[in-house]
Amino acid sequence: MTLQRSAICAVALGLALASPAWATITVALTPAVQSVDIADPSVAVNIVADIPQADAIIHWGLDLDFDNLVVDLSGGSWASAVSVNTALFNAATAPDGDALTALVAPAASPLWGDDLLLATVTFVPAGLGTTALTLSDDNGTGDLTEGFSLNPPPVGAFADVTYIGGQITVTPEPGTLALIALGGLVLIRRR
Repeated sequence: MTLQRSAICAVALGLALASPAWATITVALTPAVQSVDIADPSVAVNIVADIPQADAIIHWGLDLDFDNLVVDLSGGSWASAVSVNTALFNAATAPDGDALTALVAPAASPLWGDDLLLATVTFVPAGLGTTALTLSDDNGTGDLTEGFSLNPPPVGAFADVTYIGGQITVTPEPGTLALIALGGLVLIRRR
């Protein structure tokens, strides 16, 4: 009985290793957590993807949400704030007005690999606080300019994607913090 069980386990293991795994693209922001002071001129966030060969893509498109009371787009628009990695992609503009979409350059098509830089988004501090940076796509609603289009590209064929967001915290500039601390010491001393 033990020999039969071992044989069944060996066959099951062989089938599991031989069958294709369900691949998922992972897209993350790096650095994921940043802290800048209000006087800093800008803060950059890279959008990086791990794309398995089974999910080779020919196009990508994303949405990036943030609190514009804490940070705003550098230059005031998506076009000025987004820098697509032109070594791998031809930048495009999405119908929703952002510049977070691109076609894979012909020399790189179809594309897969680890730690692929998709684009860099540059923000400027707008106010004190913390904002979450949330990545998503709307391809489930029929927007074919968002998501990760598979190769070969049957219309509407998109890869499964796991998005990992980030956050930016904007703090007072060091001189302001020193004045607040000094004021607190004066108040304590008066008591």
